[in-house]
Amino acid sequence: MDPKMAFHVELYSSTDLPNQPWISDLTHMVNSSYRVSHTIKIKFAATKTRLHTDSALSEELGVDGFTAVAFVGDGKDQKIEVIGTASMKKWKDDGLWTPTTEDGHEDEDTANNGCVDQMLHRRACPGDYELAVVALPPTPQYRGKGIAGHLVKACEEEILRRNRVNGELVPSPVRIMIRVAKEDTGSYWLKQGFTVVGSQRCPKGFWNSLEEFTMWAMVRELSTI
Repeated sequence: MDPKMAFHVELYSSTDLPNQPWISDLTHMVNSSYRVSHTIKIKFAATKTRLHTDSALSEELGVDGFTAVAFVGDGKDQKIEVIGTASMKKWKDDGLWTPTTEDGHEDEDTANNGCVDQMLHRRACPGDYELAVVALPPTPQYRGKGIAGHLVKACEEEILRRNRVNGELVPSPVRIMIRVAKEDTGSYWLKQGFTVVGSQRCPKGFWNSLEEFTMWAMVRELSTI
């Protein structure tokens, strides 16, 4: 990380998030980030919109969700600027995933059965929480600085803290899930220690894509001990 870039990360519950003075800046930053494709392998509409209103993120996360936000500036000598975000919410699975290997290749047994039988082999991908809406400004100034990694770590640490405080009987390890477009950011999340547990073929128009793509369900396990 660039030692000259000092930033701090704060956590906000889904109920507190809409009341923040910078919420419109966060919404704009997220939408700008999602309009940038990370590879040339898949194209998205230039008008792609992830959050349609300033309350959309809070509504999506639900009562148990929360968001980590990265800032620069102290609000005194320097204006506070939102330079990144990542959120956690309860994982909800549609049970329509095609089995894959950990690096995303389709399971051989499923492939050998052919397309007609694939629906019979679709399965659920059990998880506990979903990492969602990970975004940085599209400008190079804030990319490649480790900001996203800090935000994800803050979210994971908060999940572990909540489990310890609540004293709940939770599975060990806790399974953190993420849904990504394989062709766009799949390789990045593999490098971050996530493994592929299922895939879905998504039609043109899904997630504002301009072509078909493969969605991966990925998991990273956190030890609660």
